[in-house]
Amino acid sequence: MDKRVTSGIEGLDDIIGGGFPKGSTILVCGNPGTGKTVFSAQFLYKGAKVHGENGVYVSFGEKREAFMSFMKAFGFNFEKLEDEGKFAFLEMITGRKEIHSDLIKMILEKINDLNAERLVIDPITAISQAYEGVIDARTLIHTVLGKVVQEAGCTTLMVSEIPVGNDSIGLGVEEFVSDGVILLKRRIYNERLLRELEIVKLRGTRINYPRLTFTLDGGIHIFPPQTIFTQDLGRYEVIPHGENYYSTGISDLDKLIGGTFVKGGFNLIEVDADVAFPLERLTAPTMCNFLNQNHGVAVLPPMGLSAQTCKKIVEPHVDENVINRNLRIVDFKVAGEPVKVHPYVLPLKGAYIAEDMNRFWDTVTELRENTKKPVLTIVGYDTLEYIYGEKEALRILGEDIARIKNFEDLRVNIARPTIETINHLRALAHIHLKICQINGATLLYGVKPKTQIYNVEIKVENNVRKIRLKPIV
Repeated sequence: MDKRVTSGIEGLDDIIGGGFPKGSTILVCGNPGTGKTVFSAQFLYKGAKVHGENGVYVSFGEKREAFMSFMKAFGFNFEKLEDEGKFAFLEMITGRKEIHSDLIKMILEKINDLNAERLVIDPITAISQAYEGVIDARTLIHTVLGKVVQEAGCTTLMVSEIPVGNDSIGLGVEEFVSDGVILLKRRIYNERLLRELEIVKLRGTRINYPRLTFTLDGGIHIFPPQTIFTQDLGRYEVIPHGENYYSTGISDLDKLIGGTFVKGGFNLIEVDADVAFPLERLTAPTMCNFLNQNHGVAVLPPMGLSAQTCKKIVEPHVDENVINRNLRIVDFKVAGEPVKVHPYVLPLKGAYIAEDMNRFWDTVTELRENTKKPVLTIVGYDTLEYIYGEKEALRILGEDIARIKNFEDLRVNIARPTIETINHLRALAHIHLKICQINGATLLYGVKPKTQIYNVEIKVENNVRKIRLKPIV
């Protein structure tokens, strides 16, 4: 197996077999503003600071002072690395003759001075601008790459600028002579910024996920494809409720929605049709936060989730006695089959919605009276519509909202965009969040209030499990 050089990009090395092949040449390309310079600089900075591999940055388009200042915004202190003899910045804003005569010599001398193992040329397309003929430019690129890579043995990133509206990469030769091609993109998704990284090719590497979502928040951070359920490490943090509001149990989400859930709030989490239901990601922390503060919780699960499954999701984070006392989860009886009785199960027949919802509301009242506190209810409206039909689901909507408001409970509705009642739920929601899955990553954004896109991650800090939302910027 080829020896690998870490990319310095969080989340990328696991996708590309541990990093870039040592001594390889990687072309990093994209339109203006896609993050090419940050990608390349991060490759050098992490290499020098974390792995002890010195680096040289050859710039044809940016002055040293501007580069140093820009990189500090991402937490990259290249001036300190420069003072320590771990980094060098070569400013090559010059004319054609000087590039031809001094380029290779200057790069090789600086690499030898620093004993550098990493090199960035930004942008390689600047060479074409210094030559009138494409053939001359291609010849020089071959020469530069041949001498520098072969003689110095550096792992090299070449940055190539792709003009907006142009699909070609540089002169074509850069892609041909490269061992790998990384294409960075930015696009608008539902009026929000989305960034994507495409691994076009990478020598000797099996790529299972060629397209990934990323952010420039604090440097480039890749959001790898994630599964919904993770190992049960740590308990969810407990975030106290306020006098007039409820915490979601996710501090990042509290900030995202401009505070917290208000008392009597009727809220909606809309889950795109192709997303595996993310109860573990969003509603489980809210359920646990209520249960661990002695509130009652009643759940009518979305389609595909049983009472037993929902209980298993919360039981590592809540004491069993609290679950049996304060949690009730709907399970629909199948005609002719006996129902195994558990304290947390609320059996419903699934025949008449008025009868079943009255039973559900009576259970909520019992929880409220037992705990002397408002109740969190979570309702999968896709389940209501599937079992009882659209008209029946709409028929109980008014009373459902009134009960939540009158008793200052909290409701979180779960719905797919494919159900008929979705537009009513959207219009009535105080808080409306949407969950989608792009390139395998679970993403969230606010419709009410309108927010940018965030990646949903589970982190364990000091044995406390937390949901972290990282913005795409």
